[in-house]
Amino acid sequence: MPVRQLLLHLWQAHKTMLVLLGMLLLANLGLYLALERLLVPELSELESQYIRRQAEVRQLLRHQTGQAESPQQQYLLASQDLDTFYRSIPRYTAFTALVDELVTLSGRAGLEITQINYQPERDRQGELLRYDLAFNVSGRYEQLKKFIHALEQSGRLLVIRSIGLQGSDEGSVNLRLSLETYFRPEAPPHEP
Repeated sequence: MPVRQLLLHLWQAHKTMLVLLGMLLLANLGLYLALERLLVPELSELESQYIRRQAEVRQLLRHQTGQAESPQQQYLLASQDLDTFYRSIPRYTAFTALVDELVTLSGRAGLEITQINYQPERDRQGELLRYDLAFNVSGRYEQLKKFIHALEQSGRLLVIRSIGLQGSDEGSVNLRLSLETYFRPEAPPHEP
């Protein structure tokens, strides 16, 4: 069958579909041209304005916060930030207060911690004591969720290292939680 007869047969069998397809193709081409000629240049201009304003805001914030320009000033500011952070970490004598806080937070969630295992260890630089804590609690899922949320909202530096959940037959859930926190030894090296 020659190509011309095939096209004629196709046209006769699917005339409305082919007309609709042609109209959609023209509409698509018209939208593309409208976008390319009208919207793309305007969008490019808006994008460049946004980038300029973003740079201006960064510069303004840099001057407002007193961000240093030289490497020496940046080092000084970073040292001050590090000292402030170091002083915000409690002394190791506050460990019992941490345990009390964990028991209190679990009690508020309707849970009970019966035993907390902990392992103190000096960090790599020897300036801080790292405590790994592990314990189990059981309760309803909502209670466990409330307890974990309270831990996340604590003012202490607590890192949740791992969470293990296991369901039981009575509808409660067992939670195995592993935390990490830091304390300062007796005499911090950065304080005079």
